[in-house]
Amino acid sequence: MCQSMEYTYTISDGICISDNLANYLNTDNVSICQFLYFLDIDDIASYVESSYYADNDWHFRYKVSSMIKLIVVKCFRNLSFEKTISTLTKEEAQLLSFEDNNGIMNIPSPATLHHFVKYRLGEAGLDEIMFKIGKKISKTTKIRNAKTDSTPLEASRYDKYADYNPHYNCKMDKAHITMIGTLPIYMTHTKGASHDSPELKKHIDTMVKIKVDIDTYALDGGYDSFRNHADIWYKLNAKPVIAYSSDSKVQYEGTMERIHHWVNKMWKLGGSIHMKYEDKLHFLYENGREKQVGMHLRNKNIEDDRFDEDYSHRGECERVHNHIKRTVKFDIRGMKNSSKKLYSIMNFIAYQLLVTTNLQNGVKETNSFANYV
Repeated sequence: MCQSMEYTYTISDGICISDNLANYLNTDNVSICQFLYFLDIDDIASYVESSYYADNDWHFRYKVSSMIKLIVVKCFRNLSFEKTISTLTKEEAQLLSFEDNNGIMNIPSPATLHHFVKYRLGEAGLDEIMFKIGKKISKTTKIRNAKTDSTPLEASRYDKYADYNPHYNCKMDKAHITMIGTLPIYMTHTKGASHDSPELKKHIDTMVKIKVDIDTYALDGGYDSFRNHADIWYKLNAKPVIAYSSDSKVQYEGTMERIHHWVNKMWKLGGSIHMKYEDKLHFLYENGREKQVGMHLRNKNIEDDRFDEDYSHRGECERVHNHIKRTVKFDIRGMKNSSKKLYSIMNFIAYQLLVTTNLQNGVKETNSFANYV
């Protein structure tokens, strides 16, 4: 983990105070703005400025980093845009850096904050911010196990646009979340009755772009396909740890006998049974035999005595998903259909930034925010 970061800030009477997050860890009812004061997102703010404020004559009335932190305050306190601004104290505005060089407090209106989220950023901008936070998290942590799972975003029983999911016995959308350890790095939003497995490609491709360095990737039986096994192994250089049904059998086409057979049969393309083991699998994957590679990898899991130990990491999913729901508004009740995805991603980003603050400041309990208000 990173060492604790120390900051200096100036309050209105000109007194400078050195401070660090460790001073607040054992104190109750600390403002979430005090917590966010120790969050460094200047790199993300710079990206937003260059990508979403491209107007030649545009001047920045509010610091982008302050606006992003204010979004976190809104989500953490579960307030409307109007209530978020009206309940913000002068001291909290200072901690979020809304004070200009002349000591004048320059706080955005509720409409300005709403415009920043929905129109200046929009879904595309929030997706990009989520990606960059995920990349920041993955570079910070040394944890080497990843997992992906879906969780319900509950809707009103009267929501005509939400799907009824018989497994969860409610109307809902779905959030598909990828984590490294307990650290959330990526999320996609789908309808409530959609299948999990088709979403996995987006998550694998994102982890490739982020350049995650993991050993295992754990998934439940909803993702059990030969192609998923092969893609995880080939694209992420990780062991696919995907639950299989109790009646699953070793696939003959995935045995080493058949691996050797097909490598030898494709000799005109460069195959040879004298290749190293991993080179044989790479060769087959790259020459249209992805399914066979997946069969072989699942066969190995069935025969692996350590499979249950590796798969146990996936148990963190439900615990963290429930914690996200207790921390921010992670449902779609009362939302317009056109805004559901936008606000789901916004709340997920807020949780990511809370985790990032703890990571940057060397806090061991990275998912703990119970003493903040």
